Amino acid sequence: MKNKKNIYILLPLVLLVWGAVLFQVFSFTNADETLPVSNPEFSLKPLKINKRETFAINVNYRDPFLGKMYVSEKASKVKTAHSKTAKVVKEPEALVWPNIVYKGLIADSKGKNKIFVLIIDNKNYFMKIGDTENEIFLKDGDKESIYVKYKGNLNLIMLQD
Repeated sequence: MKNKKNIYILLPLVLLVWGAVLFQVFSFTNADETLPVSNPEFSLKPLKINKRETFAINVNYRDPFLGKMYVSEKASKVKTAHSKTAKVVKEPEALVWPNIVYKGLIADSKGKNKIFVLIIDNKNYFMKIGDTENEIFLKDGDKESIYVKYKGNLNLIMLQD
């Protein structure tokens, strides 16, 4: 008899709690309310930005560690610019890379010996790290990409299927 009294008391209490939870959930998802498009009470005013004052720090003082006066870099550059003769600067030639295609990696089970399959100008080459073929030096690589060096320029070549 005692168990039936508990059911009569607890069942309405559980229904009441679940009803309150569901009411809270569905009350927040009410789409009837719309936000106003423009608020006449709101007006934007541009900010006043004051121009900053610039300043320079005078660093012509004695170096506390060396005991010598500070010499600016501009003064030393001006002195050396007049003493040297003008050099003719060559424009570097446009470097044309050969056609390089990385096809994959062949490795032993321990992964110590790696051989990379490259196609350089439509010729197949099997290269290890440090090998050179047709002036192309294989610097580093993994199963997804390799680094090759050609006439001093380094390039990353991605795996192509």
